[in-house]
Amino acid sequence: MTPFDPGYRMFVDECLSGPANRWLPKMEGVLPLIRDGYVVVMERLWPAEETDASTFCAALGIANDTGYPPPTPGPAVAPDEADLVALRARIRNLLAEGRARYRLWAGSDVREGNVMADRKGNLKLVDPVGVSGWKIVEALRSGRTELLADFSNSQLVDFLSIPYFGPGREGVAERDELLSLVALLAANSSGAR
Repeated sequence: MTPFDPGYRMFVDECLSGPANRWLPKMEGVLPLIRDGYVVVMERLWPAEETDASTFCAALGIANDTGYPPPTPGPAVAPDEADLVALRARIRNLLAEGRARYRLWAGSDVREGNVMADRKGNLKLVDPVGVSGWKIVEALRSGRTELLADFSNSQLVDFLSIPYFGPGREGVAERDELLSLVALLAANSSGAR
């Protein structure tokens, strides 16, 4: 469930519309929330063993763009396994689509923390791509409205309701300050018309 996450929505839509893949979670659908928020109905998953998740990420072979250390290769996953090859192509297509759609695209978030396991222990990649929350915050702080043009003011407000980007996080402005900047952007854009 999220009030704002266009990158994850791209991934969910790919999972729902594309062919089944043993490395992807089984998703049933998307329930809308207010504005662009949504709930994804999917199979229940649990944290994966870190070593297994790292081996999977190494075999997938798509570098993480969000600053996490590289995974550790291991024998558990063959990089030429058919479903892994197909997944690699699908993730690369999503990365290209995201770069084309969003100025503040983060890119790949393929890492151990985004690999979970089903009840049988089968690994599932759950959140491999996305827009950059930190870049959105920095664009707000610096008044770089051209970088924020992909998002409506209500989407920016919804983004700021995500607790991860709220007060108390290292390097993040107070939520009220950022909301004031969004309001200022809204006032400037309506005054320009």
